[in-house]
Amino acid sequence: MKFIKGSKKADGKKVSQPIKGMIENYDNGFVSGWVFNPTQPDEHVDFYIEVDGQVVAEATADSYREDLEQAGLGNGEHFFRVPIKEHLLGYGAFELTLRNIDGTDIQAKTYPIELSQPMVKARFMDANSFNIHFEVHSHGVDQHVNIAMSVDGEFHHKQAVHIQPGVHSLHLAVPKNLVDNVPRLISIGIEGQKELLWEGRLRFPFTLTPPEYLRDAHKTAGLIGLPAQAQYRYEALKLWLDTDINTEQLSNLKTAHSVVVEGWEKRKKFPKLELPRVDKPVVSIIIPAYNKFAITYHTIASIILAFDRTPYEVIVADDCSTDETTEVEDIIKNVRAVHNEENMMFLKSCNNAAKHAKGEYLLFLNNDTEVTSFWLEELIAPFKQNKVGVTGSKLLNQDGTLQEAGGIIWDNGIPWNVGNGDNPRNPEYDYLRDADYVSGASLCVKRTVWEEVGGFSSYLEPAYFEDTDIAFKVREAGYRVVYAPQSEVFHFEGMSHGRDVKKGVKRYQEVNKKKFAQKWAKAFAHNGKEGQFLNKEKDRAINQRILVIDYTAPRASDAAGAYAAIEEIKLMQGLGFKVTFICDNLAYLGATTVDLQRMGVEVLFAPFYTSVNDVLERRVWEFDAVYITRYTVAEKCLPQIKQMAPDLPVLFNNADLHFLRELRAALNADAGLSDEEKQRALEQAIDTRNRELKICQQADAVLCYNTTEHAVITSHILEADKLHVTPWVLQEKPKGPNMAAREGISFLGGYSHMPNIDAVEYIAEKVMPLLAKKRPDITLYVYGSNMPEAFEELEAENVKMVGFAEDLDDVFLQHRIFVAPLLSGAGIKGKVLEAMAYGTPTVLTEVAAEGTGLTHAVSTLIAQKPEEWVDAIIKLYDDETLWQQFADNSATLVKEKFSYEHGLKQFAEIFASVGVYART
Repeated sequence: MKFIKGSKKADGKKVSQPIKGMIENYDNGFVSGWVFNPTQPDEHVDFYIEVDGQVVAEATADSYREDLEQAGLGNGEHFFRVPIKEHLLGYGAFELTLRNIDGTDIQAKTYPIELSQPMVKARFMDANSFNIHFEVHSHGVDQHVNIAMSVDGEFHHKQAVHIQPGVHSLHLAVPKNLVDNVPRLISIGIEGQKELLWEGRLRFPFTLTPPEYLRDAHKTAGLIGLPAQAQYRYEALKLWLDTDINTEQLSNLKTAHSVVVEGWEKRKKFPKLELPRVDKPVVSIIIPAYNKFAITYHTIASIILAFDRTPYEVIVADDCSTDETTEVEDIIKNVRAVHNEENMMFLKSCNNAAKHAKGEYLLFLNNDTEVTSFWLEELIAPFKQNKVGVTGSKLLNQDGTLQEAGGIIWDNGIPWNVGNGDNPRNPEYDYLRDADYVSGASLCVKRTVWEEVGGFSSYLEPAYFEDTDIAFKVREAGYRVVYAPQSEVFHFEGMSHGRDVKKGVKRYQEVNKKKFAQKWAKAFAHNGKEGQFLNKEKDRAINQRILVIDYTAPRASDAAGAYAAIEEIKLMQGLGFKVTFICDNLAYLGATTVDLQRMGVEVLFAPFYTSVNDVLERRVWEFDAVYITRYTVAEKCLPQIKQMAPDLPVLFNNADLHFLRELRAALNADAGLSDEEKQRALEQAIDTRNRELKICQQADAVLCYNTTEHAVITSHILEADKLHVTPWVLQEKPKGPNMAAREGISFLGGYSHMPNIDAVEYIAEKVMPLLAKKRPDITLYVYGSNMPEAFEELEAENVKMVGFAEDLDDVFLQHRIFVAPLLSGAGIKGKVLEAMAYGTPTVLTEVAAEGTGLTHAVSTLIAQKPEEWVDAIIKLYDDETLWQQFADNSATLVKEKFSYEHGLKQFAEIFASVGVYART
């Protein structure tokens, strides 16, 4: 519900004014119309389009249209044109409905569309700067048609083509104004046909000559950005320039940038470079080199250019070079060099250089590489996890394609570079995972582990398979080998030793393959048949695979539900399960998605997958269970799951019991609803109950956050055995100041959630005026995201609207009491649990205390009426003994009920109840 600031009824209640909108047209796969929020007339509205509860499009109404402005719709920037996901619907008549992004209604008529079986279908084959190639399937159509192309949602041009019966190729000419190397969303349809033929993101280079062969490209406007590395170089410069660097550092950075942009080919001049001086490096980067100084120099320049906060040193292991490598200390300041007195070859030279390293971690980096920003941080981060001994980077080819996403050894001893030649952003290769091995082109090992296993094995001298062998040694010693995809390194493969396996050092690749296989045959004997089920076999150290489905990707700072979702994923991983995550609309959400990938979660998203159903059709066979959160998500996909895989167990987490929350809100006397409004609210709650309980009946296990909901559901479906209390894990918090050093009381909420708005209004309007008469010195501080403008009217001498909390420490450690005056709601209240974890005593309603284990007068104070709230706040605010008692008792509850260990035990029992057993 949206409130208009200053607009009230005669009784003082706020008047809601809904968001308005209209769907005006549907053509060629695109829906167009407008959405307008009268409360914030110049703000853009995020919304989605729904068909029978299924999201088929999501967008922002932010394009300008003059007639909208003339009609009084703010600044007129409220138009939208968005493609709908037709494949989610099938064929028939449908009604399109507009909904606000938070799920609330938009005042708009539904729009009817009809999708019929298309007579022509197209499958994308490939594209270049001349044309886009499709395979066309025509069911009896033999005619000339106009193909319509839209670019980034806007109509671009038409092209006449002849569609023939059967299957044939179709080549669409690429308009020359698109041949500029800029990625765009291309939509293809047939004029007069409602549905799209195809849609995807493409870019068309304006030259077919590889950038490395363009003479003086680094000096020519328009060519500098052609190489696949260009975007990473720009990113590094941007990150450095946003920091406080001095003139000397800037000059060094400029030189390093020039070096990598110019490339190593035919380089004869080597301007002076400077590495940072670090007395106590965290990482020792060891670069083995034998001549070919130009490329070694390029690699070190890229290390200087790449933005990273990790203290490091660079050691060049010079294996009796005869070129400028012998003078590397004079050319690059602060580099360390180990010059071998005799030629040791690759393996022995690396082992020897490691003896001179000062870092806690040893990072072996090929001299034919170019690193990117944060590559070190991302390689080091996984070592914080349990028993990680080795990490490795994602390797990219010179053209930007994937070279390796970790390695796999099949049961015949043959190694594969996982994902070679594929898209490096494919989500199947872009999450942290245990691998058979990681490439020595960028391999990081903890120094203590390196010493424990004896470094690279001498039986593989002079070179090759040392990276594979050490991975198996490290794993044999009880440590993990982890692929870290957010550490990205370009590897110009073959520059050091060439590609001919019949001569030079390269010939040892074939020799050592046999030696390695003979030694480790038992270890890889059950690794799967070569080339079969790669996507499943590439994951190591897991024993069950869980598909998690939610309405969006969770970010812990957003809301309690998102925090809970992340902790539940961690518990699954703690049980040895691999987690694959999809959200309802398959949106890629930037840092939120990447954070999950860093956790080791495989996050599937569009355009690699087009719908939840697409994921199920392609991969349902590999999962051991499905974990769905929220009934609105479950009712869309649970029927398909049961149809495709009837025996696949489905665990349903209701997040909170929505119909119970709606019933409480409808029956809340303080809500001030009219009889008609109350009746409508009750009817809505009953409808929600029927939908929610249907999912509970279909699921194999139902998870609730508190026993109240457990009892309510059981009373309806009479299947108590499949109901479980969902564990909630609380992280350890910093110890706060004592009571005397704190001031005021606090509340925290996300205000896209109506119960939190009601709670703030209740305490500000009913409790704080009474408290002001007795204790004007006690101030309420209200924190939270998406705070309505109407809250400004609630401010008073003893009520302060703070807004979004950058740090929860501010909410729970500065103030003496945390209050939760919730009048409605369901589930467990994450804000109350956070207060417990911080050791901040609370005053709560009965609703707020549900599921927490807090007891009146033992670990909290329960208040319902305004007068009770005033008395409880004053009592706890002044009584230091009671305050400390509540803090201590809350801490005991946290340890006993909300620890990671307790949650792990609960989750193991829940999954075991559906036949999915944890690794012991």
